[in-house]
Amino acid sequence: MAMGKLSSLGIGSNVLNYDVIDKLKKADEKTMIAPIDKKMEANVEKQKELVEIKSLIANLKTPAKNLSDSAPYMARTSNVTGDAVKANVSAGVPIQDIKIDVESLAQGDINEVGTKFSSRDDAFSDKDVKLKFYTGGKNYTIDIRAGMSVGDVAQAITDTTKGEVNGIIMKTGGAKPYQLMINSKNTGEANKIYFGSILSSDPISDKPIDLAEGDFTLTIKDKNGNNQNINVISNLKDVATSQDRAQALKQSIKDAIAQNSDTKDLLDSDINVGISDDGKSLVLNDRRGYEIKLSGNKLSELGFNQTDSTEDDLLTSSITVKPGLLEGTLNIGSVPLNLAKLTKKGNTSEENAKIVAQAIENIAGMHAKTDGNGKLILNSEIDEINISAKDEKGAEAIKDLGLKQGIIQGYSKLEQDLFKFKNLQSASDAKFAYNGVSVSRPTNEINDVISGVSLTLQGTTEPGKPAIISIGRDNQVIIDNVKEFLKAYNELIPKLDEVTRYDAETKIAGIFNGVSDIRTIRSSINNVFSQTMGSGADMQSLMKYGLSIDDKSKMSLDEAQLSSTINANPQKVQDFFYGTDKKDYEGREVHQDGVFVNFNKVLAGLVDGSTARLKVYEESLDRDAKNLTKDRSSAMDLLKTRYDIMSERFAAYDSQIAKANNAFNSVQMMIDQSVAKKK
Repeated sequence: MAMGKLSSLGIGSNVLNYDVIDKLKKADEKTMIAPIDKKMEANVEKQKELVEIKSLIANLKTPAKNLSDSAPYMARTSNVTGDAVKANVSAGVPIQDIKIDVESLAQGDINEVGTKFSSRDDAFSDKDVKLKFYTGGKNYTIDIRAGMSVGDVAQAITDTTKGEVNGIIMKTGGAKPYQLMINSKNTGEANKIYFGSILSSDPISDKPIDLAEGDFTLTIKDKNGNNQNINVISNLKDVATSQDRAQALKQSIKDAIAQNSDTKDLLDSDINVGISDDGKSLVLNDRRGYEIKLSGNKLSELGFNQTDSTEDDLLTSSITVKPGLLEGTLNIGSVPLNLAKLTKKGNTSEENAKIVAQAIENIAGMHAKTDGNGKLILNSEIDEINISAKDEKGAEAIKDLGLKQGIIQGYSKLEQDLFKFKNLQSASDAKFAYNGVSVSRPTNEINDVISGVSLTLQGTTEPGKPAIISIGRDNQVIIDNVKEFLKAYNELIPKLDEVTRYDAETKIAGIFNGVSDIRTIRSSINNVFSQTMGSGADMQSLMKYGLSIDDKSKMSLDEAQLSSTINANPQKVQDFFYGTDKKDYEGREVHQDGVFVNFNKVLAGLVDGSTARLKVYEESLDRDAKNLTKDRSSAMDLLKTRYDIMSERFAAYDSQIAKANNAFNSVQMMIDQSVAKKK
């Protein structure tokens, strides 16, 4: 019979009942299970306390580890006079004062389109036009369809350049308040946006160059539209780098243009000279769209393999001219061309193209030719062609030539009538002097001039009044870490006292009393605290830096003493806290550990890695917990089996007693009946 199914084991005995078995079982549980439960509770408490101790040790180890590294002793502060410059200083930068004279800040390019609009939804142009510009060493073309809104043109500029140039709609006021702005995303001269004619060079040669008369001549149109030959004379022999040569040549070209009375007023507006390709190449620009020509003996040395700016033809046939006899009359400007009189049956496409080209060439101010394959190429001295037809046959004739009706304008005409570009701010490099050495950079964020020092230029300085960057030691980093160490120590030690204590009177012991891995933590730390270095007057100890431990194991710090000692001799602080590098008897470089290196080693030995003392102890507690759980389960199984058997035996005994009682009762009844009869 299983335990728990009997409420009474003695029908007549009143002796063999469940209460007896239950009392026996509880007595066994007290001797077999309760000790295991007590050990399990102690194990859980130990694991909980161990987690807290490890956390407190980790808190102590953090500042100890920081001070065991060279970084805190290399920390730097910086102070900058004035508002023109901000500085960020990395660890280890030499203690010094740096003078920065800021001549100019790096700027982006800002340009406005002169035409104004009533709304951002207004049509930019009533005919198809192309907007072309050059920046960052690349040419860009924006196809603007007739009727395209100003807002869409702005977005097309941004999209085509992938954000390197931004089209922006500005509301400037007036009856037509909206204007299109075309601005560079980035600062620096290389990001200047050039409109019109462009002639750019390859990187300038590293060889010494001396430009004499006839070596380099620039031909541009003056303010009256007349060609001017500008002779550039310069001595670049003593200029070392390609960037410096390019800058020197740029200045020589600008000086030569400025010396010509007919071109000087165009400089930096309609005529521009700039730098590209990381400062190694030149860019020549005529914003009006006029041709730029170069000549001279040393063009290749200057990187100019192309001698004139490339101009797009005003109009090229979209298809080859139809062969044979063509009909219809078209007008080029006001001049009619009757194709039936110009062409004849049997003519090839190229023959018809040549005939028509010659007819157009004969028109004043017009120029025409073929591409050799039957297509027409048209240009105009006024950079504009008006092609029209009076009837359907004329319109068909225009199609037969691969041309289109309407007014076709080149860049020069569009610049005068539509674009009317105006540069509001020219892209330029930052120019400054570092301790008297002239430097230029494309941005105002500069981190490659002084190793470990990043500069942000925010304004210009007055002549003779440079911004002074004073770089010093940041001793506060050391002080803050020492204070964190003290705080963590004073949190750890009371906890260690609590868990390892023993009160002889009350005989109450901490959970880790007798556990050497825990009891020895404090002594290990305090042994390092007592470490000294040197001897006599040069003997170093933590007490010399304001740290002490009282008789109640509380650490205290005299911060003023620590600060003054560090300021007096920062190298000694580094040697004692971090350590020194010395040569051994064999001449090898060896590191002699400082006090906080030793602190870190002791603490790391407690908590870092799989072989750390507290990690090993933690694993032993885990094993003990598993074994105790297993032992308890085995003991419970043993008791269950024991009392299941006992219950079955008691039930059997109870049955036998019941039978005996029944038999006795029958005999007693017979006796009682016999006695009754005799009466």
